[in-house]
Amino acid sequence: MKVTLRLELRRLFSSKELYIALAIGLALVVWLFVHEVSESVRFAEEYALYGDKVSGYLHYPKTVFNSCIELEYDALPPILLYLLFPIIAAFPYASTYCKDKKTGYLKNLLVRIDRRDCFMAKYIASFFSGFLVSGVILLSSLLLTMLVFPILTPEAVTQNYYVQSGDMFGVLFYTHPMVYTFLYILIDMLWCGCMASFTLLSSMFTRSAFLAVTGSFIVFEVLDYVLSLFSLSQFSPITFLRPIQTAGGISLGIILTEFVIFTAASFAGFYFLECEKDVF
Repeated sequence: MKVTLRLELRRLFSSKELYIALAIGLALVVWLFVHEVSESVRFAEEYALYGDKVSGYLHYPKTVFNSCIELEYDALPPILLYLLFPIIAAFPYASTYCKDKKTGYLKNLLVRIDRRDCFMAKYIASFFSGFLVSGVILLSSLLLTMLVFPILTPEAVTQNYYVQSGDMFGVLFYTHPMVYTFLYILIDMLWCGCMASFTLLSSMFTRSAFLAVTGSFIVFEVLDYVLSLFSLSQFSPITFLRPIQTAGGISLGIILTEFVIFTAASFAGFYFLECEKDVF
């Protein structure tokens, strides 16, 4: 399987879709960075003139932990990023399987290698694509923000932070915020890998690259809508992936349980069913 996996990863890194996805995510990162810097400069100028009257309370400087795209809570770029993460994560590799079936590449591949190795390599490459893209985007935002904003421990009394002490890892955020941030980035990377590999299921039933890429987005957006109708937003991946935790009741147990369920479902549905097929 090593040879097959190496082949699939080479195809991933040579695909223009990977760099388009990265460009979209990094454009949102730069957009937010410029916005945060300009807002910080504007506030500093007004504060120098009017003091505490500008904000109505004691001024506390912007920090890394409310300026990076993971933890900024009211700007447009992070909202767009987490809304589009299912598409951004899936875009580098999701359409590959559809193209392989449409062009006959898959048939030629299956007569040369073991089909179990083939489908396992494709699943791993798909998961890795989402894991990689999300990691590059989120870490880039954190590192870029660290160039300008101070790494001060958050103070809840300033009311400048959306994370509450009663939230999941809330105490960790106010004591070791960098650990909290890296831990949540890892959670997001794993879930983006899951979302990317989930699109392989939609690729089994369509030859349309568009439907393959948007398949995961549709599934998770519909799930988010249905859960919100029953006031169960804490169970929605679209909701709990944002480190600022916009819904109450989010827990590590929910995140890990759903991750195992969705990953197992996507793997079993793709790997075992495709291995049993005789015609592609």
